[in-house]
Amino acid sequence: MIDELIGKTVADKYRIDSLLCETSLGALYRGWNTLMDKPVTVKILSPALAIDARLVDQFMAEAKNTARIANENVLNVTDFGTDSRSIGYTVYEDIDGETLRSLLDREGNISLPLALSIAKRSADALAAAHDKGVIHGQLSPERILVAMEGETALAKLFDIGSKTVGRAKSSGIQYLAPEAYSNETAGDARSDVYSLGVILYEMLTGTVPFEGRSAAVLVDRQSEPPPPISTFRTDLPRDLEPIILTATAIYPDRRYQTMAAFAEDLDVLLASLYGKSSSAAVASDRPRRNIWQTAFIVLFGISVLAVALIYATSGKKTDPTVQLQAEAGSFPVQPIGPATGAQEESLAKLPSMTDAEIMATANMAQPPGTLPGGDGYNAWANGGAPPPGAPPAQYVSPGGQYYTIDPNTGSPFMPSEGGVVLVPVPVNTNTAVKPSPTPKNPGANAAVKPSPIPDSTPKPLAVPPGDKPAAGQPAKPTPAAGKGKNGKRTDN
Repeated sequence: MIDELIGKTVADKYRIDSLLCETSLGALYRGWNTLMDKPVTVKILSPALAIDARLVDQFMAEAKNTARIANENVLNVTDFGTDSRSIGYTVYEDIDGETLRSLLDREGNISLPLALSIAKRSADALAAAHDKGVIHGQLSPERILVAMEGETALAKLFDIGSKTVGRAKSSGIQYLAPEAYSNETAGDARSDVYSLGVILYEMLTGTVPFEGRSAAVLVDRQSEPPPPISTFRTDLPRDLEPIILTATAIYPDRRYQTMAAFAEDLDVLLASLYGKSSSAAVASDRPRRNIWQTAFIVLFGISVLAVALIYATSGKKTDPTVQLQAEAGSFPVQPIGPATGAQEESLAKLPSMTDAEIMATANMAQPPGTLPGGDGYNAWANGGAPPPGAPPAQYVSPGGQYYTIDPNTGSPFMPSEGGVVLVPVPVNTNTAVKPSPTPKNPGANAAVKPSPIPDSTPKPLAVPPGDKPAAGQPAKPTPAAGKGKNGKRTDN
């Protein structure tokens, strides 16, 4: 029945040319897109299974899940659906290769670099599927396509997310994880880790770690560890054995917990063996640019960048100097003279005023459009308006009692006779009196006694000015006022 489709056209545009391999739900064919005139790979749902609506839905869901995965190691889906004859189909990109099963059947085992390259690429594809929440569930050599480009292997996975009923009875049961034997679920990411570990073991040894056609036989043989890979080959590194044993552990908790961790260990092993990562190893035989081509591209890019910079600086006349922009609503500030401190001193003498009151006073005292006057010493100099708080131009008496002194008579403050001089005391007692300077020659004035401080009320003279004693004679006592020679009071 599979061969009956060869030579026929599906969906009026996909011609079926040859069988590539059988799958869980049908078969994979090489085909040709008659409208676009290019090769394709077509998967056809088996007509015997198309009568089951559950399997038809599963076939379409598998195509949708694969289309969601963007990875170069996944066979890319380009179209899927059902044609007018109810034939379910999925169209993939074309790949000029064969299944890994065909390669192993022909070679037995393959070289270490090729096996590690296929395993690493398959792990990357499965890690990308797991990130989308899709589990392969049926990974086996029949579901890995391999195309050789020199010594470089291109691996492509398909049949991702398939959940075929009765798969435990299929020939690929030895690739299933033990936890997936007795149920129809795809397991989790650790189940795919086990399947890939078994495939890597087979690629290196030519056999699977546990042989068996039924779940009962496999469970019995899994009670003991598989034969070490060193018993099959002597050219394998010692670091490879722990990786395979971890991936094929019977209990899920003892395996790699993620496919990404499995892929990382494979990448580290490739780098230690060949001095480069797997991404570089699988691409080592691909065509490379000539070194002169690379140098030309770099020089061309530098030239384009230089021309762009020259045009930006000269063509557009851009000035690299940064120019500050004035804020909106701001006022220009101009210097009013040298910093003498007169402005600050006058402001300090102002009474307690708010900033708004000071600005209002300044605006009223200064006509619009005029600059403040003053030369730093005289606030009324230069003809301008004085700054706020400047003293008046002419002295104004504060008011009070006036004394008119006749120039022909003596001043009541300065008596013409006597040794007492009345000195008026300033009203402002807060004015600090500077101390008298100390004479430079203290010896010449050593006999000089300090002058007595006069009392506020002057005392009467002891000798009237007219009765001065003669020279060398003692002064006579003056009788008390209002008494005679005998002590009696005399009234004039």
